[in-house]
Amino acid sequence: MSASSPDLGRRDRFEDRSFSDLASDPEFRVIVDRVAAEKKAALAHPGPSWKEWALHSALKWYIGLGFLIVDGWLIDYWVIAGAYLGLLTLVPALYAEYLVWQYLWHRPDELRTGHRLPTRSRWVHPVKYGRWTPEADLVRKGEVVPAEQPSPEEFL
Repeated sequence: MSASSPDLGRRDRFEDRSFSDLASDPEFRVIVDRVAAEKKAALAHPGPSWKEWALHSALKWYIGLGFLIVDGWLIDYWVIAGAYLGLLTLVPALYAEYLVWQYLWHRPDELRTGHRLPTRSRWVHPVKYGRWTPEADLVRKGEVVPAEQPSPEEFL
């Protein structure tokens, strides 16, 4: 750290004092009160549960990595066997991976951000809401899914 850091001077000033001196210092009291308020706010609104975090975001990476590994095995098998025509098995494998991805994390066009053409085909989107999306959680609880999300263009 550089010596010009404003935090460094404050830290040195507090380290050389006893606890009783610190407890009566108004500047230190402000810092303690701010930390206590942040902790209270974090406890009041803790965010998503571990299950929601894992299903809605973390498993996307691990399942995607698993798909990549399976595709690598298919490519490796057919290249080692010398049957390059067998690489065509990647087409149904990629489509199956796409369907699994859509089944787990599909969000309707009106809930997505970005510009996409709406499609209603079951070959493209097998379910209305992906199994592991926040909208599917709302549907399972019997709540109404909000039809419209705020557009990012409104804020520009």
